[in-house]
Amino acid sequence: MALIKNKPSLSKRFRGFSLIELMIAMLVLAFGLVGGAAVISTAIASNGRSRFDTTATALAESTMEKIVAIPSRAQGAAASTSIIDCAGTSFPVSTAVGGAALITDGIFTGYIDFLKPAVPNYSMLYTTCAAGSNTVYDVRWRIDPGPTPFTQLVTVSAKNLGQAGNTADKRFALPVMLRTVRGTF
Repeated sequence: MALIKNKPSLSKRFRGFSLIELMIAMLVLAFGLVGGAAVISTAIASNGRSRFDTTATALAESTMEKIVAIPSRAQGAAASTSIIDCAGTSFPVSTAVGGAALITDGIFTGYIDFLKPAVPNYSMLYTTCAAGSNTVYDVRWRIDPGPTPFTQLVTVSAKNLGQAGNTADKRFALPVMLRTVRGTF
């Protein structure tokens, strides 16, 4: 005697996704896409900040090299130089002891204080030119007596004035700061 198998009904054989299963799958996909978009936008913003920081670092290094190239014992006109930005503005650079105000308390003690007014010949609003856009950096420096009689401590700091946080409240964007000692030991 042969066994007869029951055929599945049409409703079970052609059963696909239900509307609820489809909605759950679409919800999971939507969360994945939104998360991916958030990661991409964060990466783009981080890349932009890195570009501004790299330019600020290069500008601070260039300014420091100009200052350190002048002997620490130089006086008068021999103690100054100049820097020209891409807009053609010439900035005098004094290398005598003095300069920008420093922060005197808190965790940023010793950093150049960008909340204080800029000191002439110890600061510049340097414009960099790029394809289609110019960016302005606030560059300040200070020269202090060094650890020995013939040395000086040079501090140079630069920050982008257009970066988020710099225009409304300058305390939130940290500048790039470099220090070195110049002179004869």
